[in-house]
Amino acid sequence: MSRAAFAFAMAVAAPVAGAWAPCEQRDIEPPKPIQREAPAYPPAVRAIGIEGTVEVALTALRDGRVGWVSVLRAEPRGYFEQAATEGVRRWRFTPAVRDGSPIECRLRTRLRFALTDGATVAGAAAVPGAPAGERPQPVYPPALLQQRIEGYAEVEYALAADGAVTDARVVAAMPRGEFERAALAAVRAWRGPAATDDVPRRETRRFDFRLPDTTLDVVPATLLASAAFPMAACEQGTTGRVVLEVETEPTGQVLSARILAAEPARLFDQAALAIARGSRLSPAYRDGLAVAAKALLTLHFDPARATCPNAEGPDRDPSIPKPGTRRPPPRVTQGGEGAGAHDERRRGRAEPSDAVPVPPA
Repeated sequence: MSRAAFAFAMAVAAPVAGAWAPCEQRDIEPPKPIQREAPAYPPAVRAIGIEGTVEVALTALRDGRVGWVSVLRAEPRGYFEQAATEGVRRWRFTPAVRDGSPIECRLRTRLRFALTDGATVAGAAAVPGAPAGERPQPVYPPALLQQRIEGYAEVEYALAADGAVTDARVVAAMPRGEFERAALAAVRAWRGPAATDDVPRRETRRFDFRLPDTTLDVVPATLLASAAFPMAACEQGTTGRVVLEVETEPTGQVLSARILAAEPARLFDQAALAIARGSRLSPAYRDGLAVAAKALLTLHFDPARATCPNAEGPDRDPSIPKPGTRRPPPRVTQGGEGAGAHDERRRGRAEPSDAVPVPPA
């Protein structure tokens, strides 16, 4: 059954003259989250099945409260901005520190409002409200059900004009293997509404595999690190994606990573490896205990969402001055888009992640 879910990631904000320093500045120890409840998914928006993202800038004050908050971008517009702003204002941090003293600093955060589905156990009743045969849910793999393994898989796919699913691929999974195959098998059998034009529609759906008697309530969410965005990609306006396989500790901390595929080849490899190796993913569980596992992680790169020199656009924060002759390297934190940020949620409500910026390697 579909339910609301939420994820976000923090990225460095460009410096503001005469205002707050970016929290990721090298001489600053960044703030650490101590209270970050997820913004509520607007009930009316959830009822009509709309998903989206909101990008906000905020200041972490010396006392740990959130001060100034401004919406930079929302996709789609008009649905999630108020919920995002109200939720962010309630966050609390340990203050950022420079030279041993607490300071105020500025962050930019992307919040994702998404709908997720849960897997069914073989022989279970059909998903309430789903037309028979149109959106079957993944069946919990019997071997993993017997071993009491819990995890997730996220699938990206295209919908043809007649509603048929094409080009389905797993973009994230924990642990790798049977959950991927179960999610793909279900999505490939889906059929969406017919389109009014011939343009393929792309969607992403995440499936949580939870035991019927799961002991999990709230689990640690994914923390994705940041890394320098390749200058060549900024200059050429190149987007890309990198698919990685990562080994994780029981805490979800990434021990090692290797690239499975990259588009375009080699351009984003170093940034992707730096992000992966500094990240912590939602762990896999066996009988309620977190375990070491191998996971799949897909990172998307877009210069429009990075701090590229001379970046302009309709959503540019007017308080950020245009680039001068000297600028720090462009940076990117992947999260909240596609497979960028993945978290496990308490059943029936949204939960935040703990993504805090880290300095580049």
